[in-house]
Amino acid sequence: MVYNANLQAELQIREAQQREIEHITEEVETALNVTSYEVRQNGSAYQVTMNLTNTGSVTVALGESTLLVNGTVVNFTFSAPYLFPQGRGHITFDAPSVPFTYELVAQDGYSIYGGEVE
Repeated sequence: MVYNANLQAELQIREAQQREIEHITEEVETALNVTSYEVRQNGSAYQVTMNLTNTGSVTVALGESTLLVNGTVVNFTFSAPYLFPQGRGHITFDAPSVPFTYELVAQDGYSIYGGEVE
């Protein structure tokens, strides 16, 4: 009985370590680039369209991602719910002012891209 319990515990530890290795590998292989952006004044806000290219090897679920502008979560629309490796797409959102900072966080928690638009 003790042998079985130890064996099960060791298997669970190995599975957890394997999941952690996969998680780290996905984070390293995630690469999303802003290739260009357009800012248009829309009343008191600014409508921003960012063109993205996924140069990594992991699919990014834009539809499950979070966008922060100046540290605040904002709604955004996307050209497709998934951005596959070597794929291109765009997101559109409203920014309260220019310049602003932004960060796109993928569904798995990887911070994909952050920067400042002037």
